[in-house]
Amino acid sequence: MSAVVTAEGERLACDAVVLATELTTAYALLGARPRRPVPLRYSPSAVVLHGSTHREWQALDHHTLFFGGAWRRTFAEIAREGRLMSDPSLLVTRPTATDPALAPPGRQVISVLAPAPNLHTGRLDWPGLAPAYRDELLHTLAGRGLDGFAHDVTIDEVVTPRTWAERGLAAGTPFSLSHTLLQTGPFRPANRVRGIDNVVLAGCGTVPGVGIPPVLISGRLAAARLTGEHRTRRRPRAGASSSVRSTS
Repeated sequence: MSAVVTAEGERLACDAVVLATELTTAYALLGARPRRPVPLRYSPSAVVLHGSTHREWQALDHHTLFFGGAWRRTFAEIAREGRLMSDPSLLVTRPTATDPALAPPGRQVISVLAPAPNLHTGRLDWPGLAPAYRDELLHTLAGRGLDGFAHDVTIDEVVTPRTWAERGLAAGTPFSLSHTLLQTGPFRPANRVRGIDNVVLAGCGTVPGVGIPPVLISGRLAAARLTGEHRTRRRPRAGASSSVRSTS
C-alpha cells in the first residue's frame, strides 16, 4: 500500500495504513476478503431511542437495566427467529446523572436501548414498524416503575437496524461479528491482511472483539504489527492494489 485516495479524489501518500472501519468495508476498500472456512455471523442489533425529559425518576442511575421475565425466550426470538422481543429487557441510560451539563437546566438526557434482530436474521419493515415499537418500549418502561415515562419523555430520534445499515454497518448491527466459537480469540478475523504487508485492521470486527477494552487492545495490536516486534515482511500478493480509495 502506497497511498490513500479520499472520496474527494485527494491522494495521500503513506508508509502504512490502519483501517478501523467496519470489517466488510475495510476488505471492500482493499479489494480483498478474509479467508474463512464458514461465513461470517453477525451479532443481534438494537433499537435505540434518544430523547430528553423534564422529570427525574429515582430508579434511574447513569445506566439502569430493566429485565423481562422471559430471558431465554426473548434472546431466541432476536438471535434465531428474527422477531422482536415479546418480553423486552431494556437498558435506559441517563448521562446527565453524572454530567448535568449535557442538558439545559431542568432537563435530563435519556436513551433507551432494546436488543433486536439484525437484518440478516429478521426481515422486518423498520420504517413502518419504528413509531409503534417506540411507543411500545416507552409504555413497557412506564409499567416497570417509571410512572409517566411514556408521556414525559420526548423522543428526538429512533435508531433501528435499518438506520445502522444506512450508516455503513454490516447486517444493520452496531455490535459487529458475534462471539461464536469460530469467531472468538484466535478464530476471529486477523488484524493483518493477507498479502499486504503495511495494512492492518483495528476495531470490533477483528481481534480480540467487541467492546471498548477489546477495541482499544485491537489498536495496540495494530500498532505493534506495524512498528513493534510482531512486524513481519511479506511480499504483496500478485495484482494487489497500491492504493485504497475512501468512500466517506
